[in-house]
Amino acid sequence: MQAKEEQYFRYIEAVLFWQGEIQTGTFQDKFKLSRPSARRYLTDFIARYQIDAHYNESEKAYVLATPFTPNYISQDFTEYASLIGEQYVHNLSTSTIATLPLPHRKLNPTILRPILNACRRQSALDIRYQSIKDGEETERIIRPHTLVNSGLRYHLRAYCEGVGFSDYSLSRILSAVPDFKCKAQKYKQDDEAWQQEVTLTIMPDPRLSDYAQQVIAHDFDMSANKKQLKTNVALLNYLISILRLDVQHPSPEAQQIVMDPECYRELRNNKLLWNS
Repeated sequence: MQAKEEQYFRYIEAVLFWQGEIQTGTFQDKFKLSRPSARRYLTDFIARYQIDAHYNESEKAYVLATPFTPNYISQDFTEYASLIGEQYVHNLSTSTIATLPLPHRKLNPTILRPILNACRRQSALDIRYQSIKDGEETERIIRPHTLVNSGLRYHLRAYCEGVGFSDYSLSRILSAVPDFKCKAQKYKQDDEAWQQEVTLTIMPDPRLSDYAQQVIAHDFDMSANKKQLKTNVALLNYLISILRLDVQHPSPEAQQIVMDPECYRELRNNKLLWNS
């Protein structure tokens, strides 16, 4: 098998396994193929590995009928997410690039498929959710718009009647069923926290020596010892947490970067920080 064909099959398998369907046009656009070529690769993959999938004319997609065991991908959602964003996934046994073995939350493809489709179609879902805040399982009707990788987990940004826009950890969703009776008509463009841009300014820890601060500034491509990171209000505190700006380490060498004091005051005064 040629490397290019394996690359195509890996992508097709990942999308079918996690989304439960794949549109010919999406595959075609991803790899800049002609429509006949895209369709040929899709039908070849389905036939070669005896995938139980049928073509849905109205959706213009091959829809998975029964589960299958993947040949090219692992059953790790992180690999799927990387593959959808990038055309290549590094094989750690042969690659010169390595990644830390971070703990991954358990994700079920049967539950993920309706969620991914709901995000794409902006449709509603009836979910059962393990809420730590409520201390029990709850049932909610949500309309999700974006899947977010917040560092150590994936969460779903969604609208829920009575709650508004909030975040739901994917691994705590026990079931997800399309809901066609939902009257809530709130979408991504209505999510004010998602639409509101905010700037996070970081700088070297001032406890460091001048030389160490110059090194850190170079590491983070800072200008005048400062770096501005643009995000939105909904993701701001996740970014702060990933960068470890929400706590101060006793050692400045371990801390390395901190939030610019003026930036901190502005975010705190606007009540945008979780810990203030």
